[in-house]
Amino acid sequence: MTFKKLIGKIHLWLGFLAGLVVVISMTAAAIFVWEEELTDWFYADYVFVEEQTTQQPMAKLFAAARAALPGKEIYGVEVFNDPERAYAFSAYQRNQNAGGWTFWDDYTYWDKVYVDPYTGQVTGTVNMLTNWIELTRRLHQNLLLRYDIGHWIVGVATLIILIMVITGLVLWWPKNRKVLWQRLKIKWNARWRRVNYDIHNVGGFYTYLFIIILAVTGLVWTFDWWTDGIYRLLGNDPEEVFAKPPELLRSGPTPESAINVAWQDAQQQRSTWQRIYFNLPKSEEKGGISAFVEFDGSSGWQESDQYLYQPEAGNIHFRRRQEDKLLGEKWRNSNYPIHVGSIYGLSTKLLACFAALFCASLPVTGFYIWLGRRKKKKPQFTSARRNKSKPAHSPSRKSKLTAAKPKVQPRPKVVSRQPPRTFTIKQSPKQTKSKHND
Repeated sequence: MTFKKLIGKIHLWLGFLAGLVVVISMTAAAIFVWEEELTDWFYADYVFVEEQTTQQPMAKLFAAARAALPGKEIYGVEVFNDPERAYAFSAYQRNQNAGGWTFWDDYTYWDKVYVDPYTGQVTGTVNMLTNWIELTRRLHQNLLLRYDIGHWIVGVATLIILIMVITGLVLWWPKNRKVLWQRLKIKWNARWRRVNYDIHNVGGFYTYLFIIILAVTGLVWTFDWWTDGIYRLLGNDPEEVFAKPPELLRSGPTPESAINVAWQDAQQQRSTWQRIYFNLPKSEEKGGISAFVEFDGSSGWQESDQYLYQPEAGNIHFRRRQEDKLLGEKWRNSNYPIHVGSIYGLSTKLLACFAALFCASLPVTGFYIWLGRRKKKKPQFTSARRNKSKPAHSPSRKSKLTAAKPKVQPRPKVVSRQPPRTFTIKQSPKQTKSKHND
């Protein structure tokens, strides 16, 4: 077996092993790329509000969200720097004794509450466990299974994708320039099997780099050794990438005044801020008020600062600004927007969506290539078996007909060897007598 045939076998069987998972996970990923756009469209009545002059204090907005979800603890809020958007508060509790197999067994509850920042009125509540947009994300990440089960299946399938991209490139590699030209274009006017082959082969070449990016960034959520390896490639010790803030102890519930002070400070840290995740410490946890401030910079990374505030007074306790981060931390903070394509806006989202859809199609087109080759070989094999099974003395139908009607040999021409005939004229007796009388 040649090296290329061995690579072909590996490529084929890895495709059989992970094909179904890839189709499901990557199709869901292509939809989830548009999470923000789909949310704004589907929940437009909840998301958008009428701009007014004065906003309510953050502590009052937290109280309004809690009133909408009695018995559930609100832990944080997502705020965009858009005066026409509502604040999205979140409440969730993980199920510590999950005994089922599905994604829904991971949570006791998980809800989002949208609150008008000007009036303090709740515009809508969404159960995230039944939100179809969030379900596309969970289908992509863990196949709607429990996270500790599903994310391993998807992670292994993602690792197989990475290997198959490499083996696919080896199989695609042309022998000469003439073949190279054929491997760079799709012959659309050919039969559908040839078109299917070209889509798999040629399309795989043009998208392999984007699929590698999706795979490399996706493996971060499954394998720690993979993440640590990237940290080391970037020149950082995995243990020292993230700075650990000093421990904060709190004596009781966080007062409203501390929440308002911390919120005002977080907004003033960056004049170009785009989004802030503002979180309160949970009742059973230590720590203070935290804020993750995303802002528009010019470094090319997803730029954000981290701030930690004292829970009693709201004074700043710890800060980690973008310019203070190590290269590994900058990459890790940008990994998610790179993975979903939001890092540079609409153009990279389109690329991510197309790459995910094409990756989902590869197991399908590859299966039809294998099926076509299998059918092509099958008639030859059957014909050979039939010829083998016939006895040697059994003539075919054609030979029987030939034997029944033997060929008629043409008759040879007979050449005459007799001398040519001569003709004599006999005279009558009268004619002879008259002649003598004369």
